[in-house]
Order: sequence, then structure tokens, then C-alpha cells
Amino acid sequence: MKIITTIRTLFIVMMLSCFSSAGQESKDSDSGFSKVINWNNEIIYHVMPRSFYDSNGDLHGDLNGFIEKLDYLEALGVTTILFTPLYESGFYHNYFPTNYESIDQEYGTKADYIKFVKAVHDKGMKFLMDMETQYAQSGNMWFDDSYKNPGSKYSDFIYYSDSLNQYPEQIFMPSKSPLFDFKAWPGITHNIVFLDLNHPNVRQWMSDFYAYWVDPDGDGNFEDGVDGFRIDHIMDDLDYKGLFVNMYRDVWRPIFERCKSINPNLFVLGEQSNWNDYGEMMINESGADAAFNFQLLFALSGEEGAHDMYSEPKDDGVTMDPDRIHKVIEECDKRFSSGTFYVNFLENHDTKRWASVVGGNEGQMRIAGVLNLLLPGIPSIYYGQELGVPGIVGDWGYDVNHIPVREAFPWTTDPEEKGTALWYKDTGEWWLKSYLNNPAQLGQLALSVQKDDPNSLWNHYRKLIELRKKYSAFRAGTYEPINTENSGLMGFRRKYKDEEITVIVNLSNEKVNIEPGILTRQNINVILGDLDGEKGSFYLSPYNFIVLGE
Repeated sequence: MKIITTIRTLFIVMMLSCFSSAGQESKDSDSGFSKVINWNNEIIYHVMPRSFYDSNGDLHGDLNGFIEKLDYLEALGVTTILFTPLYESGFYHNYFPTNYESIDQEYGTKADYIKFVKAVHDKGMKFLMDMETQYAQSGNMWFDDSYKNPGSKYSDFIYYSDSLNQYPEQIFMPSKSPLFDFKAWPGITHNIVFLDLNHPNVRQWMSDFYAYWVDPDGDGNFEDGVDGFRIDHIMDDLDYKGLFVNMYRDVWRPIFERCKSINPNLFVLGEQSNWNDYGEMMINESGADAAFNFQLLFALSGEEGAHDMYSEPKDDGVTMDPDRIHKVIEECDKRFSSGTFYVNFLENHDTKRWASVVGGNEGQMRIAGVLNLLLPGIPSIYYGQELGVPGIVGDWGYDVNHIPVREAFPWTTDPEEKGTALWYKDTGEWWLKSYLNNPAQLGQLALSVQKDDPNSLWNHYRKLIELRKKYSAFRAGTYEPINTENSGLMGFRRKYKDEEITVIVNLSNEKVNIEPGILTRQNINVILGDLDGEKGSFYLSPYNFIVLGE
């Protein structure tokens, strides 16, 4: 997880100066026989539930509120829900738990959680749980009871580098450092320490903990169980400390194998810590099923790597290089075999919002949505992305830095409307700068406005999702780049059985002619988009696209 990457960076500077299902049986509509449906058939909706919908008036999004809004996700067309963590924590984002076993009371109760999972499944959707079981914080009884108390029954659970339990290993800190206070919203401080992942008791607890969520009541019916996990900040040598090594093989693989022995269809998505990696080593060694495609994000944004995710947005948009995008997809196809997957995304809870990456350029928002949903890979949409919600990572020195990329979902043009999850309202500069405080901006972004506008970004996403579901070529087809002479034009073909779909995208802010050789069929069927001109002289207007079939 990168929620306090800014803290990490600041700390380093300070020291220098002084993160349908796999294997599921389903009917093949063509043959009538059962076949294995892979996760490329899914469309993930990634959400921080605290910011989604508040059902009880406390301004915090909650599980019951999410149940109320499942119809919205169904209307949009997504199929799988991925949450940030739900367990108790002193941090608003719920990473670094105080109690792994309990649901944060602001989200609801364990009974509310079970009701939520069943409601998701009743809709024919799936649920992925975000897990980070490498750390604990002050307030967690394992740490509180064992700190400076070697006789504690919880001493096995925290990694201490001395026999008196005075020096717990801490995140971002050298060994045997005094306890460091990490400042959390809304101004409280916590210590963050490592679990002793080498200890068999901790490994057994982790295995039991993950297995519990797969089948909470142990009855073999998975209507109340997760469909998969997102593993936050998964590493083979945790935080490069040399203390917890070979974790893919010795820690994660046994956990994943146990969980899949309970539910063979379980899906594991690892967030590789090194965003510049493709993640195939993590998958191959740990037994996870999928990794995030950070390389595609960097290619689309014109950025070189993870360090650019916190740079200032560009007012004039970004430069997209079709050759670089093609290369990333071709590399993914080489590195990921049948049964392993990569997840394409434009934004998440750690990065700048895509609308801010492109400086508010709606044309680039639209074409990025086309590529997000129609290229090979599992598409993931971060809540509000479908509306063009903006947000950049701040520089206030602690975990409020990421509040601007985790703001409340704008259901209506009135931020005081019942259900709006303004848990951070009036708490600092991040609120003063919020788009929810800008009536003109909110008036354009609100779902209530965009749903009624056939040309809105929301309806653009809805049509693309509908298209992806309709044509198997987008979910299971091969990928063939189309070479063009114009660097502003990107084209590719997706083929599956008797389907052949061509997608052509104008990545530039200028009108681009389509070379005659690209459109080789006599009868062109426009599936989506606008093709301007006439036969033999077609062109795409700036940031436009066309989807063609035979």
C-alpha cells in the first residue's frame, strides 16, 4: 500500500539530511457445454466504502449504504466489487489494523458484512476483500500487551529485535529505533510495527484468518464468503529489511493453497510493491492469480514510473505513445499465461485521479476509458472515475495527503444531500480545496446530472462496458496492433472465433486521417463511435474513437 508514500519520501529525505471467476464453471452460450470462464470476463469497481454512501447520517459510508447502491453498480455494468479494508484501525483508510477480527463499527457489524456479501451475490456480482496482514499498530492488543513485556502471551506476534521487547521492528524505520509516531487524520498519532511473519504461530493465524473469510460459517456454501482477495503490498523480502524473506513461497503460497482448497474458484490479486514490475514473479512463486498493470498506467499517462504518480498534473494533458502502449500489452501477453491475469486501471486509492492526470482534458478521459475497457486484461474502475472526479495527492506531511483522491462520491449537486459521505468535512485544507466545495464543478460531475445527459462521461463508460460484455473478442480475444504512420493514431484488432473487432483511437488534439489500408473491408459496420468523412477519406476528430465490426 502506498497510502503514506509521501511520508516515506519525506522520512527518507529527513534521514539523508540529518500497493464469473477464475476456474468457475459456466455455460458456453455457443456450445451449450460447460467451460471455464476466466477473470477477463469481470469488470472490477474499486471503492473506498467510507466515501461511497452513508445510510445512518454519521457522514461515514457504510455497508448498509453500499447495499442501497448496488442497483447503481448494476446499471453501470460492473461485475466485481473491490473494497479497501474493513477491519478496525486507527487510520481512516483502515490499513494497519488495531483488530483484524472485527469490522470497523463505522462500517457496521459483522452481521451487516454478511448481509452485504449475500446482497452482492444475489445481484450476480462478486466481492474481493483487501487484506494487509503484515503490520499492526498501537491499539492492537498484540502490540500493546507485549511492548516492554517479554512475558506477554502475544510476544510471538510482534517482531522484536531484542529480548526485552523494547525495539519492535517498525515500518519505514531502521532496526532498534525508538518508537516513531505516525500522524494520522484527524491529528492523532500511531506506531506501526511488523508482525513476526517468521513465527509459526503468526503464520498459522494468517492461514486461519484468510480461510475464515472464504467460508465464514464453514458450511461449504460460499454465498457469505469472499470471491477473492487483494493482497496489499505483497513482497518476497518485506520492505527489503532482510528479516522476512522467501515470503512468496513460504508464507503466501500455503495461505492461497489452503483458501483454494476450500473454494477452488477463489481469485487472488496481488499488489506488487514495486510498481515498475509486471508482477509475474509474484504470481508464479506465490500462486496468486493476477497483478496490477502499472506499466499500462505509466504508458497512458506518459510517466516513467511510480515516482511520477505524485508529480503535479499537466494543464495541457498528457502525451500518449501508441507504440509504448502496444509494447506493454505485448509484454503482458508474454509474461502472463493461461490462468493468470493482469488488471488494467487508470487510478486507484494511492494515485492521482485520472481527470487530474490529464489536467481536466475530457477528450483524454474518454479515450483512456476506451483503452481501459477494450484492451486485453481485466479492467478496474476506481469509484468516481466514471464521472471524471478529480484529485491529486497533497503535501501536508501525513496520511491526509491522500484524502483528495478518496473523496465522497458525488451523488447529487448538493453536498449536503442525505447519504453523501463527507466524513472529512471541515477538517482542514483538503476540504477547503475539495471539488465538493465548488458548486460549478460539482454541478458538472454529479451523477444526478450525468445520468440524464446522453453525452456524459458516465454514459460513455456505461456504453463501453455494455460493448465489452456483448463481444467476446474484448474479453477473450487475441490482440493485434495496427501499425499507422501517424503517431497520434492508435489501432488494434481483437479476434475471437468468428468475431473480429477493430478499434481506432485518435490520441491527439488534432484531426487525424485514417490511412486507407487500415480499413480493408468492403462493408464497415460501426459498432460505437463516429467515423467522419467518406469511403477512401475517413478521419477522426480530436480525441475521438471508432469501434468497427464486420
